[in-house]
Amino acid sequence: MSKENSNPILKAVRELKLNATLASVVYLVLGIVLLVAPTTSKNLLCTLVGVVVLIYGTFNLLSFLMDRDFGGLSVELIIGIAAAAFGVFSLLNPGFLMDFLIIVLGLAIAVGSAGSLKRALNLRAFGYSYWWISLVVAMATLIVALTFVFCPEVYGALLMQIIGIILIVEAIGDLLTIHRLSRIARDGGYTVR
Repeated sequence: MSKENSNPILKAVRELKLNATLASVVYLVLGIVLLVAPTTSKNLLCTLVGVVVLIYGTFNLLSFLMDRDFGGLSVELIIGIAAAAFGVFSLLNPGFLMDFLIIVLGLAIAVGSAGSLKRALNLRAFGYSYWWISLVVAMATLIVALTFVFCPEVYGALLMQIIGIILIVEAIGDLLTIHRLSRIARDGGYTVR
């Protein structure tokens, strides 16, 4: 077994690099779709989430009805009723679901931006002279993501496209940071593939 393959730190770094790259590619694709077809994406997303939650609730209700051995109210019944009701409500009121999803997506982008802030600071620690560009992009993305959470009405109809742009910028920034960190590690005598 080679020294490189047995080093747990290099193995962890390779796995982290792969996971971060895959997440960035998913962000990039999702961002392009939201930018190119915002209304279709919004409608499809609302319908898809409503249907999935309704199906989940229905399965829980059916599971409860088919297995009455335990008697009384069970967790499956409560979850089934709540999920089915939320699914029906969401399908009938897509505006509510969209506001809810915007908040969730804003939180997800904020978490990703916090990770980008950490990676930018890592670039600084490694002596990369343009680390501040990654930091500025991550901070701007974080601020916009937080406005999604606390003030989604500020962006109006452009919200889906703005989310798409943010996801694209975040993905490209992360991919460039991953590439730079890999190059720094390789130049420092480490091999991260």
